[in-house]
Amino acid sequence: MPRQNLNIRQLAEKAGVSTSTISRVLNNSGYVRQEVRAHVERIIAETGYIPSGIAKHLKSSRSNMVGVIIPRINSFASSEITAGISTELAESDLMTILGNSANSPDAEMNYIEIFKRQRVCGVIILATVLTERHLEAMNDLGVPVVVVGQDASASGFPSVLQDERRAARQITDYVLRCGHRRVGLIGVADWDVQVGCERKGGWVDALRAAGIEPRPEDIALGGFDLTDGAAGIDRIVPFVSDTTPTAVVAVTDRLAIGAMSRLLERRTRVPDEVSIVGVGDIDVASVYSPKLTTIHFDYFGTGKAAAEMLIATLDGETTDLRRVMPFDLRIRDSVSILD
Repeated sequence: MPRQNLNIRQLAEKAGVSTSTISRVLNNSGYVRQEVRAHVERIIAETGYIPSGIAKHLKSSRSNMVGVIIPRINSFASSEITAGISTELAESDLMTILGNSANSPDAEMNYIEIFKRQRVCGVIILATVLTERHLEAMNDLGVPVVVVGQDASASGFPSVLQDERRAARQITDYVLRCGHRRVGLIGVADWDVQVGCERKGGWVDALRAAGIEPRPEDIALGGFDLTDGAAGIDRIVPFVSDTTPTAVVAVTDRLAIGAMSRLLERRTRVPDEVSIVGVGDIDVASVYSPKLTTIHFDYFGTGKAAAEMLIATLDGETTDLRRVMPFDLRIRDSVSILD
């Protein structure tokens, strides 16, 4: 029977089983009931199915490995996104190779070159910045590339994004609805377009929609560490008074927790004296005291979406060039309601 051009999902549908079952049969790994295995093997034989990674290897001598570049290996968001990527890739018999750039554009360029030499079949990059050098190197790879966290769709690269600006505006709107009229911002440098520019932009949008002009003295920009959150709170709320912000929006949860920890050291009560919110909903946000009001992003789902786009491209299918992920506002205990 002539070979049918199926991908693993279509094969699973034809066999009436999950893609993970197909993967276990193909790799002879994990438990599959004998009758199910026999059924899947019969469908594979009938269709002449060849796993996409193997087919690519036969045609171009490329491996079944996917290179994944992450900005921080100890970041909650990076780890969750990577978990989503590797879970989805494994179902298509694709292996993950990690490169930790430590937020260094030069390191990212080095990993792109390493992946090129290793003849990976695709690359997913969790980008904080995309320069012309990045785009040129990505084009020269000769394999599909998916970008997470920055919008490279205009350059032809499928991109998975969080709705950063709208999320930051929504949480700032919530703070304003709670009666706070002077709301500060602890942010990061503008070179990070999504976290630095877009989240700051959402904060500005919310204030201006409420008839409040943002004040430069209410903004503190720095890095991503807990210490940057502490330094930011010292800068914009050096002491609690009628002339300082009653609430602060931190553009990440780590910055928010750093700010709350510093306020605790200063014996300033959160949220009674200063309210704090974050963005991201990292694992400790719901157990820290007080529990952090924040924006929940589905980072695991983001990783799966990026891997799905890459797999679709490898299988010759049409995929979206731009996918924006949903978010939720998680209201907890770190914001006071003013009279």
